[in-house]
Amino acid sequence: MFERERIRHRFTARPATVAAVAEVGDYVRVTLTGDAFADFASSGPTDHMRVYFPNPVTGELVAPAADGEDGITRPAAQTFGRDFTPLNVRDAGATRTVDIDILRHADAGPAALWAARATVGDELVVVGPKGSVSAPQGAQRALLVVDGTALPAASRFVDLLPDSTEIDVLVCGGVTEDAARDYLGDSRRYTVTEAQLELTDEARDLAPDAGTFVFAAGEASALLPLRRYLRRELGLASAQAVTSGYWRTGVVAWDHHAPIDPFDPED
Repeated sequence: MFERERIRHRFTARPATVAAVAEVGDYVRVTLTGDAFADFASSGPTDHMRVYFPNPVTGELVAPAADGEDGITRPAAQTFGRDFTPLNVRDAGATRTVDIDILRHADAGPAALWAARATVGDELVVVGPKGSVSAPQGAQRALLVVDGTALPAASRFVDLLPDSTEIDVLVCGGVTEDAARDYLGDSRRYTVTEAQLELTDEARDLAPDAGTFVFAAGEASALLPLRRYLRRELGLASAQAVTSGYWRTGVVAWDHHAPIDPFDPED
């Protein structure tokens, strides 16, 4: 029921040029393209690619470079890379493009600072994704628990889950129900609940059961009690309940591969 197909992609560094910039709700949507994007692929809702931005002080872009057919060479100098969900991969004539949505927020880092003044023709470097993991095609229901950083991933689940899957979206971290609906689009595909209590209490009210696939992503510390509830109280296996810390308060360039629960051997 919760099986997800895994596909490996060519892993390389791709020089990228900004083809368009637009405002989408609380995000700056940046469209990227380049000569090396012809085989760029992303077919899973939890895919991520690392985007390298210029140094916010000097403006110098330091980033990995392609190393042969499959691989990268990392520079010795400091880089400013952040992970983003690839969106809207498409071909326009002979050119392949991909969008990233950069969340505007008060405590802006290198990505948000760059996005505030991004223009067509700006240059970045994109690494990945290494592969894709498909949305589960057999789940009766999906519960998506996301904040503003993970709402793009939720939008991909909404697009990629089958029509037969009932979708409930629980938004947190200050994301409003109206903002989520505006961002996600076709509201016939899902329901939205705006978190008012602790995430564990909200999830309990939404009653995930044996037929429910759960995806929870956002601030790592906020997800920890929810993860323990899903895994320990409900006994959901890792294939059924996926939790990912996209960022952690007070940590610069948090690695979302890091465990959000270091005391859980299955994390």
